[in-house]
Amino acid sequence: MRANITYSVDVDNIPDEIIRIVDGETDNVSDNIRSVRHALESKNYMKARERIMEARQALGDADIRLFELDQIMASYIDMVNQGDQEEAPEEAPEEAPEEEEAEANEDG
Repeated sequence: MRANITYSVDVDNIPDEIIRIVDGETDNVSDNIRSVRHALESKNYMKARERIMEARQALGDADIRLFELDQIMASYIDMVNQGDQEEAPEEAPEEAPEEEEAEANEDG
């Protein structure tokens, strides 16, 4: 059973928080894979099968976490892009050079 835990992070710290979470998942999956290898090298095949199942579970958990991080990143990118649009001053569109030349030729 899974439960959602909610906490807040300053918007500027979102990339660092995602890195922290990814590092934790990387360590967890890597540790599980190493434990499979260790059990195999020790010729403890029953333990190896247990460790394989634990590694598969860790991969599944990592997949869920990556999906959640993808959603967070999508929201973060939207916020950053929205902020960029609000900060950009609105300017009148410039006429294309061809249009200016055509108008000059009509007047002349």
